[in-house]
Amino acid sequence: MRRIPGDVLAEFWNQLDISTIYHDCALEGEVISPEELNSALDPRIVTDATNLALYTAIRNHKKSFRICRRRARQKKIVFNDEFFKSLHLLFSSAETEPSGDGFRRDIPLHRTYFHEINQARQIRENMTEMLAWLNEEAFTTSSHPLSFAARFHHRFMHIFPYPETSGKVGRAAMNVYLMRNGFLPAVIHSTERQRYYEAIRNSTNELCSLLIDSEAAALDSAARFLRRVAT
Repeated sequence: MRRIPGDVLAEFWNQLDISTIYHDCALEGEVISPEELNSALDPRIVTDATNLALYTAIRNHKKSFRICRRRARQKKIVFNDEFFKSLHLLFSSAETEPSGDGFRRDIPLHRTYFHEINQARQIRENMTEMLAWLNEEAFTTSSHPLSFAARFHHRFMHIFPYPETSGKVGRAAMNVYLMRNGFLPAVIHSTERQRYYEAIRNSTNELCSLLIDSEAAALDSAARFLRRVAT
């Protein structure tokens, strides 16, 4: 990656972003076609009213990845409320910015995930404890980065702070940590959706195993791309 030209590297990240958006949305039960993805991200396409909400959501999704890469490159990184809320706002379908922290106020009756989540009254306290743990241990722990990423994501998803965006926010924040430690984002494929749900419901070990497989697939795809452009 260090040897290829800047424009080729930019295309690499663009292709990775497109793939991640597709699979990330599929994990949430959102079906987006390749044509819709390409149209949303093509600046030459004039968006009509019928596609405006979808295309805006896709563009915000891609913007979140740029933010995450910038955060991962910072000399000093701190995970805080503002960072998580900024991702929540990008992923949110709400037309107006929520007041306060944006946390959910109840247990959603209809939701994609079926694991146990915190009561709404516990979110603020548990998020504060998680952020303290994350900032204290993220860059001093002797755990393997994929193991620590699994622990973080599992813990965040059981807090489930946001009513609609917790999955996307949690995966984006997890990938900041992985990129900070020299890994590519672990893209969990749509075909692993049920395995992902069960890992969140069950244990960090199951989630870690899934992340290892996802990271291996990401590295394999990157190697194929780089070999192709280097020849």
